Amino acid sequence: MKIVLSILLFCSVLLADRDGGPYLGLGYGVSKYDDDSVYKEQKVSDSASLLFYGGAYINRHLSVELGYVGFNTRNAYTVIDDTNKEKSLSLSSFNISTLAHYAFFDDILDFYAKFGVGEVSVSGEGESGFTMIYGGGIGVRFNERLSMKIAYDRYMIEYNKERAKHEMHIDFIYSAFEVQF
Repeated sequence: MKIVLSILLFCSVLLADRDGGPYLGLGYGVSKYDDDSVYKEQKVSDSASLLFYGGAYINRHLSVELGYVGFNTRNAYTVIDDTNKEKSLSLSSFNISTLAHYAFFDDILDFYAKFGVGEVSVSGEGESGFTMIYGGGIGVRFNERLSMKIAYDRYMIEYNKERAKHEMHIDFIYSAFEVQF
């Protein structure tokens, strides 16, 4: 799987065409975790989160992106399990996404929608799982190389516990600076 993702990103960078092609970004925001009643209680459900991503424009309206999100940079999500033990969950995600862009005002404003897949790792439980990512945002281009965006992503995680299917999710609101090469 990692080889396929690497080849996909490499080919995307080679075919890039939007005034500079590849880009890197760094973002910071707030994430909120909802466990869909998997645990008895949630004591801390939000945290500051850090995002690092890189990608390339395939054409003016489409880009492909690899990203890493550390959801617990300020504090871990804290839950109480069925045995009344307090657990700290530290979540992170490695993902690949496709972004559909629509630019206004000679590429100064860029509205986009995001769809992707990835893997979320839970260090407090020692588990990882598949996630679907949906999102959208708006970017403001300052010049040909530098832009800033404000975005919202939702990470949907399916979890099976005691023959019951739960749809946990993480809502992530962030701003990021992006540099194109």
